[in-house]
Amino acid sequence: MEREREGCVRAMDGGGVLGLLTFMAILAFFTYLSRELEIRRVASEIELYLMLFKVARDRALSSTVRKFGELSAREGGRVDLGKIERRVRALIETVIITPEALDPFGIARKMRFFLRTADAILKGEVERIIPRAERCEVETLASMVEASRALNYVYKVVNHSYTLAKKFKSYWLLLQLDALLPFIAQEVRAYENVVDALAKQLPIGDSVGPLVVATLARELNAEEVKLGVEDTCVYQADFEGRRLLLIKAEGPGSNTGRLDEALRRVLAGWGANATLVVTIDAALKFEGERSGDVAEGYGVAIGGTGVEKYGIEEVLTEYGLKPYALLIKMSEEEALSPLSRELYEACLSAKERVKQIVLENSAQGDTVIIVGVGNTVGVA
Repeated sequence: MEREREGCVRAMDGGGVLGLLTFMAILAFFTYLSRELEIRRVASEIELYLMLFKVARDRALSSTVRKFGELSAREGGRVDLGKIERRVRALIETVIITPEALDPFGIARKMRFFLRTADAILKGEVERIIPRAERCEVETLASMVEASRALNYVYKVVNHSYTLAKKFKSYWLLLQLDALLPFIAQEVRAYENVVDALAKQLPIGDSVGPLVVATLARELNAEEVKLGVEDTCVYQADFEGRRLLLIKAEGPGSNTGRLDEALRRVLAGWGANATLVVTIDAALKFEGERSGDVAEGYGVAIGGTGVEKYGIEEVLTEYGLKPYALLIKMSEEEALSPLSRELYEACLSAKERVKQIVLENSAQGDTVIIVGVGNTVGVA
């Protein structure tokens, strides 16, 4: 009996171990299967975004080539769209190499030189494709090429990250990329919208600064002042005993001007009585904020690479002027989309607020400089 009981215990122990091993094997299999299914789900989601990004890039390229073709056909003769597309593709693949920042002294000056050189070369390439194009058309086509270049870069970076994650079978890289894709998609939609707006020469959300200055200049019957600053307009007007000097990029082409250079020249001529500089620009709103809200601030309201912001800050510090800023809130997509009614009404509100700021922060006989920051596409 004792031997039989010992045999039963050994059999039960053996069966328990076998059952445990079987359970662990099944658990490991389903864990592996669950992970593989999750990787495939994430990968398929990324591939869907990649397809959308590729379609957006190709659509922007087609719109740009079509715009080149339309302007070429206007000049008469045979239009070779294949040749134009090859040249535009080459321009889209062009990169701007930023200067070395190991020694930061003078980097803003170098950045300004490189960026302006790149801009001049791009416009020169556009003029070679369409020799008799008007200046505003050249600026618009150059901006369309830059927007297509941005879409191409986004697609290539996302595709690179996805291919790398698949190569090393990294689940965590796929998860990180998948988490970022909704934000990247928002940026892609914005660039898609700006290509359409540029093709039709419509003002965009980023045009609110120049639009405020243009409407104010029209209301005050301002006179244009010739200072010889490229791509930039300066107007002079009287308002309640104050001299207003209004600066904006030259429109209606796609242009952001040389605002820092214009400000320095204005102050060189009228700096003796200058007390206040007001910059007006678009600003990204937080989620939950209303588009078109006008916020006030102190400092220089200007985005981009930071080169012009640095230049304006240097001038303001040198002359000891009060820096006031007006910010018109909008989303990134709205900033690069055709101007909405909400944002247009915000421009009118900002124009009235500018007049109040001038009256509250300056005295009669003072000179006040108002700078409209942004892209002047569609804003004459």
